[in-house]
Amino acid sequence: MPKADAKYRWSVDIIESERGWGQKVEDTVFFDSEEEAKEYVKKYNKDNNLPYVPDWYMYADSPVKVRVA
Repeated sequence: MPKADAKYRWSVDIIESERGWGQKVEDTVFFDSEEEAKEYVKKYNKDNNLPYVPDWYMYADSPVKVRVA
């Protein structure tokens, strides 16, 4: 069971995807609130709107709540 004084943040993984090579986590960005994290994802991914999947692209994954020690 988590401690009562445990602190939490939100993390967003930045994923690099390349056809034939797969995906990898390129970076992780941390936020103090879920709203900040969701806004970051929305802004980061706003240009990922092509009608096809390109050979190489990067995107921000959904925010995840993480415990900070």
